[in-house]
Amino acid sequence: MFTPDEITAGRIAHAFGRELEIHNYQTNIDLYSASLAVMPDGEWPEALAPFAATKIDDLPEAMPDDDVALVSSWQHRDRLRRLLRTERAEMAKSMLVLDVLKGQIGPDYPELLAAFKAEKAEQAAQTP
Repeated sequence: MFTPDEITAGRIAHAFGRELEIHNYQTNIDLYSASLAVMPDGEWPEALAPFAATKIDDLPEAMPDDDVALVSSWQHRDRLRRLLRTERAEMAKSMLVLDVLKGQIGPDYPELLAAFKAEKAEQAAQTP
């Protein structure tokens, strides 16, 4: 059995992990969004559209390198769009879990989290 303080400590550790996870999702969202802002928008060029789902290694040998590069760029754009949607969806789930944890921990959450972070920083400073 765990004491109430041990349960709270476990929840704080879990919440810290969720905050890191949310930070990582947001970092990816920012990166993907910035990348997409400088990539082509709209529909694939008509001549390249048939290769949208073709692996680069499976493209015709006779295809010019410039076209291969274009196919790769358009595929990368499409992949980033999918990743962006996934990151946003996953971040929303993590935020929900974090909100539940905050509710379970109570109004002392900010102070308890700050103490947890300070303890982690002290442990890291002592590790050679």
